[in-house]
Amino acid sequence: MILKDRPIPLKILQNEALLPRLVPFHEIRPQIELDLKKRRAGFNGEKAVDYHLSFLTGKHYWLFHDIRLPLDPHYFQIDTLLLTPYYALIIEVKNISGIIRIDPQIKQCTRIYKDTTEGFIDPISQAKRQKHFLQKWLSLYKIPPMPIEYLVVISNPSTTIEYNSRPEAGSPYLNIIHSQNVIDSIIELNHSYQTSILPDKTLKKIKKLVLTLHEEAPSNCLQTYNLTKEDILPGVLCGHCGHLPSKRIINSWSCERCAKVSSNSHLNAINDYFLLIDKKITNQDLRTFLCLPSRKVATLLLQKSGLVTNGQGKGTFYTKP
Repeated sequence: MILKDRPIPLKILQNEALLPRLVPFHEIRPQIELDLKKRRAGFNGEKAVDYHLSFLTGKHYWLFHDIRLPLDPHYFQIDTLLLTPYYALIIEVKNISGIIRIDPQIKQCTRIYKDTTEGFIDPISQAKRQKHFLQKWLSLYKIPPMPIEYLVVISNPSTTIEYNSRPEAGSPYLNIIHSQNVIDSIIELNHSYQTSILPDKTLKKIKKLVLTLHEEAPSNCLQTYNLTKEDILPGVLCGHCGHLPSKRIINSWSCERCAKVSSNSHLNAINDYFLLIDKKITNQDLRTFLCLPSRKVATLLLQKSGLVTNGQGKGTFYTKP
């Protein structure tokens, strides 16, 4: 049972909103395009693992995808948490192509891809830290100790896993598996843990805590790429040809390039504003961003956009629900 689905990451949405609003040959564009490519690949890898996990049946499997929980003074993040009455399982997803070479003795991991060798963070050490953080977090809320296991799942089925020396039986490095083997690993855990540890009341308490305390990681896109609001091209983007800006004609937006007409293209533009500029928008902000001269029309668009009205008079601003 999926209790928290995996949303499209905020940074992907921001990158997608940013690229059409930069001048074509802006110096930062190649970096944004590369970041977007990597982030999409990572997200697709996580969704590929989610597909395999979707075959889990039974009400005693509770899945929480992409959770970020507070642990003062910081936060910790888990790609997927599987909660059962018998144990909890942390699943750390890695979308890595090529050959992964692991040296369990010195906890060193390298990737060989297209004649390039590069090191990366030991995923087992990372998963162990997540286990430690989860144990500490549960104890803060008086949750009785429970078995917590972890798996590092390689989402790319063509990736080869090699060891400098074969891990000994019981080595945590044997917990690095391919995504197609994740269900088999869970079945093995089910055989190992057959005594119910957590009653329904405690499970429901954990569920409520996770869903209530989860916070999406903040992201300031302009700050990340050292941009300002002046770098963002304003206007309503044509949904057909991508031309910017479209022109407001009566109750619609008309593209000067392809002549396509849309009545609600401004909704995407408002969403771009929230992703790139600020979490709140005023009538003046909207007119500036949509290249819209009429205050009356701007007020009408804001009121019909499904936004939440805050304040009164000149202090009125709008936010997402």
